[in-house]
Amino acid sequence: MKVVDRSAKRQKQSRKNSTEEIYDIQAEFCKGLAHPKRILILNLLKHGELSVSQLVKMTGIPQANLSQHLGFLRQQGVLTARRAGMNIYYSIADKRIIEACDLIREIINERIRRTRSLLG
Repeated sequence: MKVVDRSAKRQKQSRKNSTEEIYDIQAEFCKGLAHPKRILILNLLKHGELSVSQLVKMTGIPQANLSQHLGFLRQQGVLTARRAGMNIYYSIADKRIIEACDLIREIINERIRRTRSLLG
């Protein structure tokens, strides 16, 4: 009977560790999106892939700084990159990321509208 209890306890602990691991991964993923410039980059890329030089022009972010943001988003699996000659093109890895960002923005806009209506 004790063998069964130990096995069940190990399975329960394993599920707990898996759940905690998912939360850790989710928190790290959200941290990757928790920067205004990264959100700007995602917003520009939601219409299709863009080159680094196009993103520099559109964002006004210096290339070195932009490359750091792009690298981080790529490392997090948010963006994919492809090389074509001298250019690197970035695109959104999963369109649901844009849907999630849009949903969060809707929630924020609703909160702003409610606050304004209470104040005005």
